[in-house]
Amino acid sequence: MKQIVGTALLILTGFVSLTSFRAQQGEKDYSSCLKKVQKKFGAETKTCPASSKPYKVWFVNDCNDTLAVKLAVQEKSKHWRTFTRLQLLPGDTISGYACNSTGKYLYYAKQYADNSVELPSDEEIDSSNIH
Repeated sequence: MKQIVGTALLILTGFVSLTSFRAQQGEKDYSSCLKKVQKKFGAETKTCPASSKPYKVWFVNDCNDTLAVKLAVQEKSKHWRTFTRLQLLPGDTISGYACNSTGKYLYYAKQYADNSVELPSDEEIDSSNIH
């Protein structure tokens, strides 16, 4: 019985190691590299009218990889205001805002210069059913 349990544990450990190796070899979710560092209602922006209640959010690239990032912040009209950085270096920050925000945001990331993956277009984000 001990031998069966030991063999099952060895197989399970090997599977976990293989899965971890695959993730490191190209199946990495680069969105997990973005860490929200601040959010603020009422943050001043030059493009919002004085009567609006802007919402601003900041993310930092917390990985050692250079990223291409698209950040979207939703207006009360359900339109997504988008911000793109095609070369976000490790430790760099991206921010986005909405003048009359719902407080919702989305972000997408890929490894910089990975031409096999495309960030969604503004139209794709706006036409999504994410409300």
